[in-house]
Amino acid sequence: MDTISIVLIIYLAVMFFVAWHFSRKESIEAYFVNQRKTNLWLMTFSTVATVVGAGATVAIVSEVYNTGISYGLALPISFIVGMFILGLLAKKIKEIGDEYGAHTIVDFFEKRFGRKNKILTGWLQLFLLIIWIGVQAIAIASLASVLTGADYVIALFFSAAITILYTTIGGLKVDIITDFIQFWIIVLMFIIMAIIGYQSIGNFDDLFAQLPKGHLDPLAFGGLSWFIGAIVISGFFYLGNTTHWQRIFSAESKNTARKSFYLAIPITAFLGILVLFLGLVAAIKLPVGIQKETAIFTLMKEILPPWLVGFGFASILAVIMSSIDSLLVGGSTIIYKALFDQKTLDRKKEIIYARLLTGAFGVVGFVLAFIIPNIVTLSLLVTYLALIFVPPIFAGIYSKKISANASFYSILVPASLLFILFPFLKEQVFIVTTLLGVLIITLYDKIFKRKDLKIIKN
Repeated sequence: MDTISIVLIIYLAVMFFVAWHFSRKESIEAYFVNQRKTNLWLMTFSTVATVVGAGATVAIVSEVYNTGISYGLALPISFIVGMFILGLLAKKIKEIGDEYGAHTIVDFFEKRFGRKNKILTGWLQLFLLIIWIGVQAIAIASLASVLTGADYVIALFFSAAITILYTTIGGLKVDIITDFIQFWIIVLMFIIMAIIGYQSIGNFDDLFAQLPKGHLDPLAFGGLSWFIGAIVISGFFYLGNTTHWQRIFSAESKNTARKSFYLAIPITAFLGILVLFLGLVAAIKLPVGIQKETAIFTLMKEILPPWLVGFGFASILAVIMSSIDSLLVGGSTIIYKALFDQKTLDRKKEIIYARLLTGAFGVVGFVLAFIIPNIVTLSLLVTYLALIFVPPIFAGIYSKKISANASFYSILVPASLLFILFPFLKEQVFIVTTLLGVLIITLYDKIFKRKDLKIIKN
């Protein structure tokens, strides 16, 4: 058995042990929202580890290697904007969670806008989470493929079995604890890789001189409108994703929820710079024509000493698993509450059903990765879908005059158009769907003069 395999087996064994240890005698409230007792630093590091997932590492390195800095600049900046927005709204979201015992964003739409909004947002949030699991699944399958040389299908199957088994054990409580551990693995390994990568190319002058033509063009990926839109608008993506609401609900206080996102901003910015730099190193060190999704793994094999490669792969596994945990628990929470919220179950059955739903939800996500094995395409689609929730969220939190129908159609119409137009407009489709959602939530009640208001208490 080689060093890489030994390191990965030890890493997985440690994560399984942590999950098992902290999941003993666990309640359903701990499984879904960590008993609403998550402290500041656990919140901060868990948030960073979740945000810096496959979309912020594997996807950025792959696209910077392929087309240059454009994607690698826009995405990290949007992460920072997202953390700032969540920080602004975290206290209000936490208040809603505590007042109504909410576990997901779907609970908010039910309390504020009624049952039909709950059903619509529930289905769309599940679809959003499934797609995002698919993004992480592609990344983990690429790692397995590089590591073992296995066919993509075999690698994906093997990866699914390990990841789903791990993530079903402990729910959000264990997710937050393991995220804390994984955060430090990610930070230390990325710093080491950046230092070794810099040494391997000489200096920054050599880096810029060797880059392919056009790789320093900040507009190369999707043009000016996409670049500006990704920075200004895509930061709102996090507000439309139930995993962040669930983490906010789990905080020990409103101030903890708010401060954790502000503390995450400089850490996320630092990691974003490191990942962008690694993408540029990959563009120089790796041959043209490799499968771009494997760029970061191939780069590790290229620049790291053999004894460090296993730790590098473990760091990417930590990146991916820290995101998958939250996504699986978010999806299973929505399904669990839809099926069992009005039923009384004993404690043992609650946990069993929650874990079964988490595992089943993970299988669906991995199947999607097999059907559509393009990490950037999936990342864009899920980002644009999450953005559709933003206008009714702001309206629901800050306005007493928005009706249930205004919220419903501001989600339904743009989401339908997104699925229809995405194959044709690709990167530009968010302009249509986002603006349409804003117009509907703003003008619907004025045009139709609806009176069906369901006001959430402030």
